[in-house]
Amino acid sequence: MYKLLLVSDQEEVLNTFEQIQNWEYNGFRKPHIRFDAAGAKDSLSKHHADGLVMALSPEKEHELMVWLRKEYPLLPVCEGGRTTEEARAYLGELEALLNWLRADFSSDQNNEQDMLIRCRRHFFRNLVDERKMTCGELKRGMLLRRSRMDPNAPCVLMTLQIQAEDENQTADILQDQEHQLEKSLFRSFGGDVQGFHVLPLVTKSGGVYVLAGHLRGNQEEDGTAEELMSVLENWIREGIVHAEEYQGLRLNVAETEVLPSIYALCSDYR
Repeated sequence: MYKLLLVSDQEEVLNTFEQIQNWEYNGFRKPHIRFDAAGAKDSLSKHHADGLVMALSPEKEHELMVWLRKEYPLLPVCEGGRTTEEARAYLGELEALLNWLRADFSSDQNNEQDMLIRCRRHFFRNLVDERKMTCGELKRGMLLRRSRMDPNAPCVLMTLQIQAEDENQTADILQDQEHQLEKSLFRSFGGDVQGFHVLPLVTKSGGVYVLAGHLRGNQEEDGTAEELMSVLENWIREGIVHAEEYQGLRLNVAETEVLPSIYALCSDYR
C-alpha cells in the first residue's frame, strides 16, 4: 500500500477525503492530514510519503511547491478532488504513476528518477502527437510528474524533419521503441537553457518535435514568446549542427508554433 500525505486548508476537500472508505482498495493507506505548508514540511521530515495530495490557497500552494522543488523533486503531487468521484479518479492517476515508478526495472538499471523522466516524456509525446488532452488533464499530469515547465507561460513547439536518402532507414530510426533518436536529440540540444527547458520528442506516429517552455520560478516578469524564440533558434541551430557532426543526423526545422501557453496544445483550450 502506498503512503499518502493530504495537505489542505479547504473544508470541502477535507470532507471529501473523510468520506472515502476502504483506502486499501484504492491502493493507499489512510493518509496523514496536514493543513498548511508548515505542517506538510513537518510531516515529510518525520514520515515517508509516496505521494502528496495538495489543495491549498494559491499563495500557500506556491510556497509549498517552491520548497518541494528543492527538497522533494521526485515526490508526485496530486490535485485534491472536490467530490469523492473526483478524488478517486485523481488518486487512480497517482496510483498508476506510482506503479510505473516502483516497478522492478533492475535489469535495465533504471532508478526512480529515470522512470519519472521516462513517464514525463511519454506524457508530453501524447500531448504534442494527439492533442486530445484537456487542460485539466495537462495540469494534473504535469503536477504528478513534477514537470518543471510552467504551463501558463508562453512556449514554442518546433517540428523537425530528418533528411535522409534511405527512407527505410529513416522509418527504422523513427519507430525505435527504445527512443534512441529522442535520447540523441536530447544530448544535442535538450535540457535547461537561460531559464527555459528544451524537450525533444519523437512520437509513435513518427513526428519529431521540440517543446520549449519557461521553467517554473525562473520566468522574468517581461518574459515573452519572442524572448523564448530568440534563445531557442540559436540553441536549436547549434544543436542541429552538433547532431550532424557527432551523430550523423541531418535535421531541419519544418515548422514553428509560438503559443501563449502549453495549455494551447489542449483540445479544450479557449
